[in-house]
Amino acid sequence: MGRSAGLLGRLGLVALAFGFIGTALVSEPFSNIVVLAELVLGAGCVITYLVFGFEDFRSLLGQRSTRYGAGAFLYTLLFVVLIGGVNYLSWRHHHRWDTTEAGVYTLAPQSKKVASGLSKDLVMTAFVEGGQDEALNALLGSYRYAAPDHVKYELVDPDKKPELATTMKITSLRSVNLQYGNESFVVTNPTEETITNGIIRITGGSKKTVYFAEGDGEADTANAEDARGYSAAKTALEQENYEVKTLVLPSVADKIPDDATALVIPGPTRPLSEHATQVLDAYLKNGGHLLVMIGPRDADEGLAKLLADWGVKLGDDIVIDQELRLFQGPSMGIQPITKTYGVHPITESFRDYTIYPQTRTVAADATGKKGLSATELVKTSPTSRALGGAKVEQLFTKGTAQIDDTDRKGPLPIAVAVTAKLADLGVTPPASDGKKAPEEARLVVFGTAQFADNSRLTQRNNLNQDLFLNSIGWLVGQSEVVSIRSRAVRASKADLTPAQNVDLFMYSVLVLPMLLIMVGVSVSWFRKSR
Repeated sequence: MGRSAGLLGRLGLVALAFGFIGTALVSEPFSNIVVLAELVLGAGCVITYLVFGFEDFRSLLGQRSTRYGAGAFLYTLLFVVLIGGVNYLSWRHHHRWDTTEAGVYTLAPQSKKVASGLSKDLVMTAFVEGGQDEALNALLGSYRYAAPDHVKYELVDPDKKPELATTMKITSLRSVNLQYGNESFVVTNPTEETITNGIIRITGGSKKTVYFAEGDGEADTANAEDARGYSAAKTALEQENYEVKTLVLPSVADKIPDDATALVIPGPTRPLSEHATQVLDAYLKNGGHLLVMIGPRDADEGLAKLLADWGVKLGDDIVIDQELRLFQGPSMGIQPITKTYGVHPITESFRDYTIYPQTRTVAADATGKKGLSATELVKTSPTSRALGGAKVEQLFTKGTAQIDDTDRKGPLPIAVAVTAKLADLGVTPPASDGKKAPEEARLVVFGTAQFADNSRLTQRNNLNQDLFLNSIGWLVGQSEVVSIRSRAVRASKADLTPAQNVDLFMYSVLVLPMLLIMVGVSVSWFRKSR
């Protein structure tokens, strides 16, 4: 019994060690059957050893193997101390790695930029059932990780704090109150996109007003049923704290309204009047911000001349490129897809595709023009072609056109951004309302209006919406919203209940390692006993 008691003593020490570990890690250890079983088993084995094998214990202390064992224990203790020190350093200098396939726990670049740009504390209070929501907690934690000095958050059970829910005007569960200084906003459907838009809303100060031109066949901003309309663009702008208005351009008396932070001309299908082009020219010379989208066949010599004066050349053509159709193979189509972008804040960090249905070429033409700096934002692929002259009309009326060597070959520019230094242009706009006179004007031109219409902006598998919103953000000087917005992603994870989490922890940390060590101790014991 004495030799068997020695084995029991060793196994008892192993069981006690894991029992003590479980006591330290489990919230209610003495009501947990695994921890209790380890403690009882370990204590029973040690007591049995002390009763039947105490003499062996005394002789064991003088053996050389015991001294080796003590050395091994010391090394183990040092290893534990090292692991503890590493964990302490990781706690003091926290860093996270997102190993999920879809980047579930990584904020989009725009969200990171918005969070890191905070100058005051942002307090996010989430009201969820029972005060627990794993997915929302992870999302809010990502904002805190992006800006630990300014972002604070907590999850609250509204049943336990009804007065707080009333004060923060919470009307439904799973809502988040954003508090930034004296400004507050409640997000009722908390996703990364809605939370980031809420932060922009309360940190952006006064609203900036974006006007959409009407009266010359431009896209409608009110009709959500029209695939070529711009109601989705209007909604997207309003979600980023812009105020959107319409302006009947032919009826403008002498100038664009003073509250216009930016003016959008979304695909005019009729030529602008000479008076309208003069008003637009005066608007730019007064430090205006203009976004023009004009497709092929929308011939407008007045607008083309205006844009040429400001460093942009419109092509009298249409761009075609290869399309891959199911069961048909590659063919040429009028919907170029590209991910070739110029170096500019609007397209910074763009790596994905954008789509440009029915686009003409738009090239930078600021060389030798003092005060103008033009950047070609987007270029099509090398397989694209620009069909000009009669081929444009032929393509639209007959659905086909002949391609020959005289057609321009890609890459072809289809969007341009221009910065104009007014002083270098010899223009000195007057100061108004005590504000400093503007020093520059900004202009963005696309060769199609369809890239940002309802049919494109409702598709979130490309960067068309980001490109449109970034163009507006750059025009008005809001660098914090010029980025890539969040995507709907598939969470590559398994959701476990709290009980399942506890079971997984028990068996992987306390039970399986203990059994493996016990088996090892037993095998070693029986080998030495032979």
